[in-house]
Amino acid sequence: MTEQRKEMLGSIFRLSRKFFEAMKQPNKFGTDSLLYSSEIHTLEMIGKHPGITVTELADRQGISKSALPKLIHKLIEKDLVYRYQETGNKKNILLELTDKGRLAVQHHFKFHETFDSGIMKKINSLTPEEYLFLSGILQDLEQYIDHMKQQE
Repeated sequence: MTEQRKEMLGSIFRLSRKFFEAMKQPNKFGTDSLLYSSEIHTLEMIGKHPGITVTELADRQGISKSALPKLIHKLIEKDLVYRYQETGNKKNILLELTDKGRLAVQHHFKFHETFDSGIMKKINSLTPEEYLFLSGILQDLEQYIDHMKQQE
């Protein structure tokens, strides 16, 4: 492998690490509480589906139902979510955002608008040929990583 190609591979690894670190970094999102990625994305899902049940939330997020109670409890303690019983079915517990929860989701959307716009600016500067070339490489790399994960 030539030195230039090793440098490119190093750049890909550094970019992946930096992106992952940026996304997992807790943020206040306009509130007084630090929110982790799992928390803000759970808030986002509850905001999109007011009155969602824990079972529906787990299904939509692709996680186990047992993983949610602790997370939901934290969000309630931070005054971001409230829970209530469904009228006519006391067994069903429904979730909705508080005003503070809605504020956090709005700030999260703004964060992504800003973060994503910088990346989109670079993508939009590509010629159609450069775009197709880069897109093909990224798809190939993603397929390779998926393949390697299946080999584990």
